[in-house]
Amino acid sequence: MTSGERWTREALVDLRAAGYAPRAWAVFLLRSRARARERRAERPREHRQALALGAAGLAAWAGAAVAGYPPLAAAGALWWVLVVLMVDWHLGMLERADGTPVCGLGLANVLTVLRAGTVPALLALDGTALVILFLLAGLTDGVDGRLARARGETTRLGFWLDATVDGIFLGAAALGLARAGLLPGWATALVVVRYALPWVVVSVAYFRTARPPDLRRAVSGRLPGLLLFSGLVLAGLGMREGAALAAFGALAGLATLAASIARAYGLADSAA
Repeated sequence: MTSGERWTREALVDLRAAGYAPRAWAVFLLRSRARARERRAERPREHRQALALGAAGLAAWAGAAVAGYPPLAAAGALWWVLVVLMVDWHLGMLERADGTPVCGLGLANVLTVLRAGTVPALLALDGTALVILFLLAGLTDGVDGRLARARGETTRLGFWLDATVDGIFLGAAALGLARAGLLPGWATALVVVRYALPWVVVSVAYFRTARPPDLRRAVSGRLPGLLLFSGLVLAGLGMREGAALAAFGALAGLATLAASIARAYGLADSAA
């Protein structure tokens, strides 16, 4: 257990002991903010990189405003600020599983954050533009993990950031396709539930048990994710088979996630 994981566990134990009262939540958030400030002070280089990334993204959204899309630019800029602030808040997670710090945000994390930045556009674009953006941004998901391993930049932040962004990104793509009339509502709902439900379950379990899931026992969801992604692409191209493929990928993903949660929290062992 790293020092950051130990700190989080102690903070969650205190929160639970206080009965999750509003005052306890306020104390928890204040403690989290203070720790984030300490980590930023210890990592000035990474903090500057986060600020530079934020400035670059704001410049890009300003360009969208100049190009004639001010509402989208405003929504995108606000979303981008929130994404970068969350990354900056969690700089202490730039460490390996054994607690060894990793220098710099890392190219893989930058790609993941850029993928997160496309969410407002996925919700607003139509037709060909939506499919092209989805494909280009989706390709970064197949690259960032390999880059992190090849460059020795695999971190706790990268793991959680990648998983979180994937869910938001694919959920936004499904909603964007539904808004464009390219994906039926039932398939869209399955995709959204596939990524929302696990985070609800894990978050509740995390706060109740004060310990993260044992991810070493997780069941791989790579194949279901690939099926879901492919289904969304086909749906974006106007092929009716895409909805069925995306739905099948979502259901398979829910099955693997249920198995992962059971194994991570020892439920499968208890049942046996």
